[in-house]
Amino acid sequence: MATPATKPYIKLAYILILLGMGLFALERYGLAEWAGPNHVSLDGTLATILVLAPLALILAGCITFVVGKLRRL
Repeated sequence: MATPATKPYIKLAYILILLGMGLFALERYGLAEWAGPNHVSLDGTLATILVLAPLALILAGCITFVVGKLRRL
């Protein structure tokens, strides 16, 4: 059974969301490791970037999907 061709905007949205989720998982793993017995304090700017970067990628993927879907209507 052949699968239907995936539209380019869906592929792009999928990649952006997966990158955001992967970066979020790496961030959570890294923060858990740093919070161990050798507690390391992060600079506020770096902590903000670590939180906002995955959210920005996921949001960009959602916007790409919605805009692509609206343009195809």
